[in-house]
Amino acid sequence: MKVTHLYHSGFCVEMEHSILIFDWYRGQLPDLPGNKPVYCFVSHGHGDHYGSCIWGLRDEFSDVTYILDRNIRVPGAGLSLHPSLPHAAVRKVRPHEVIHIGEVRIGTLLSTDLGVAYLVDTEGKRIFHAGDLNIWHWLDQSVRANQWQADTFRAELKRIEGVPVDVAFIAVDPRLGEHAADGPALFMKKIHPEYAFAMHYWEKKAESKKALADPQLAPFAGRIHYEDVLEI
Repeated sequence: MKVTHLYHSGFCVEMEHSILIFDWYRGQLPDLPGNKPVYCFVSHGHGDHYGSCIWGLRDEFSDVTYILDRNIRVPGAGLSLHPSLPHAAVRKVRPHEVIHIGEVRIGTLLSTDLGVAYLVDTEGKRIFHAGDLNIWHWLDQSVRANQWQADTFRAELKRIEGVPVDVAFIAVDPRLGEHAADGPALFMKKIHPEYAFAMHYWEKKAESKKALADPQLAPFAGRIHYEDVLEI
C-alpha cells in the first residue's frame, strides 16, 4: 500500500489491485497505472475538499467510481466539467449507511461539520478518512456549541470503536490552537489505528506538528505521519 498526501485533506492510496482517492481538490496525483479501478471519495462539498479536477479522472483511467456526499451535484450533459457522466459510476451516500461496490465495503459516519466520514474495507485493509469529522472547538462559539462538537464526535467514534483500522486520515488543524489536539487525541485513544496521517493544515505543516507536543496527543505522536509519500 502506497499513501500519497496530495494536499490539505487529499490523499491517494494505491493498493495492489485498486486506487483510492480521498477529498482531492488540489495537488498532483502520483504516477498511477491506468488499468486499476479507481474509487474517488468526496466527504462533502466545501471547496477545500471537493474540486472539479475529480471529473477528469475518467479521461485518465478506464474504471472510475465516484462515492460522494449526497449533497454534491454531479455535472451532467452540457456542462464543461465532464459531458454525460454515467449514472452507474456515481454512488451518493448519507451518514450511517453501508454500501458495497464489488468487493469494496464502504461505511459512513456523520461529520461534525458537513457531509460524512468514510470507513473503507478493501483488499484485506481498512481505511478511515475523517473528512471534517473532528472536534471543532472554536473560541468564538458558545459553550453549548463546542460541547455539541465533543459529544457528537465521541458518539460517532463509538460506532467504530473496537473495529481494527489500518490507516486513518485525521484532522490536526492548527487554527484550533490549544484545542487542535482534542479530536485527534480522542480518535487515537479510542480507535488505535496502525498508521495515522495528519491532514487539514494547508501549508501549515509545522504549526500542525506543534499539536503533537500536547499532553493529550504526545503518547501517540510517533504514530502520526506527515510524510508526503509512505509505503506501508
